[in-house]
Amino acid sequence: MCAIFGLVNYRHLLSKKQLTTLVNNLAVASEVRGTDASGIAYVRNKKMTIYKKPLPAHKMRFFVPSDITIVTGHTRMTTQGSAKLNYNNHPFMGVTKDGTFALCHNGILYNDKELAKSERLPKTRIQTDSYVAVQLIEKQGILDFNAIAHMSEKVRGSFVFTILDNDNTLYLVKGNNPICLLHFKELGLYIYSSTPDIMDSALSGSFLVAYDFDEIKLMEGDILRIDKDGILEKSCFMPQYDYDYGHYPYGFGYRTSAIPLDDMDNPFDMPYEDLDLLYEMGYCDDDIELLNNDREMLQHCLEEAKLLIYGYV
Repeated sequence: MCAIFGLVNYRHLLSKKQLTTLVNNLAVASEVRGTDASGIAYVRNKKMTIYKKPLPAHKMRFFVPSDITIVTGHTRMTTQGSAKLNYNNHPFMGVTKDGTFALCHNGILYNDKELAKSERLPKTRIQTDSYVAVQLIEKQGILDFNAIAHMSEKVRGSFVFTILDNDNTLYLVKGNNPICLLHFKELGLYIYSSTPDIMDSALSGSFLVAYDFDEIKLMEGDILRIDKDGILEKSCFMPQYDYDYGHYPYGFGYRTSAIPLDDMDNPFDMPYEDLDLLYEMGYCDDDIELLNNDREMLQHCLEEAKLLIYGYV
């Protein structure tokens, strides 16, 4: 379980102070889904900059130049690959014939090792499951809708990907994990986070509360492209449900059994209705197992799910 966040400042109306404050607010609010590492990526003069450390966001200070258009960020809860080795942390750098890109992933991929063999991907010291997405795009040799769809249909697990290229174009790839995307048209500003709860926390008391916004809904299988001028273009991929792994489509994401919950042994020692809520929010079994070891985080996630699904806690 991790979090993604970022913004597209396509009219460049925000000051350096506003940009820096907003990015840091988003990062700190995203800590509820990961404190092992934090990082951001942005493009300046066609050059990709990635700044990340194995620290929680509140111990970082992200500085954003005033002429930056797009910032993409990540807070990490480690599931595979030690966060102390900074190359295992997000964002990850990728390279195609057209230049570089930075990729962030919220979720867990469980066929990364199989893909490394079947796709004959280059050996790498990076141990994080997410990195296979970078390698699949690199193998295509180009970053576009087709390459991203190909990658998204190859991987198995839970995911939302954000991909920033060095032409200042951002792709949001909606798998079965949540994402919240807002558009402040008057300011020429898009902002995204993993959940509405994180967004509310990040924007609470900020200068943005005085402005109207529209929420842009993304469905599982959507690929949204936002360029440096704020122009949107949408494509899609076909979500893949791997029945051999016991993953089935359900609600917002995957349920990990075709058997009704009431007829299952519950391996997580929690009420069935709570387990059902977490599945509907897109959490997989690995996510839930991690939450079980952190009851405070579990309670927060359940409250977030009730608020999103039922409208109350």
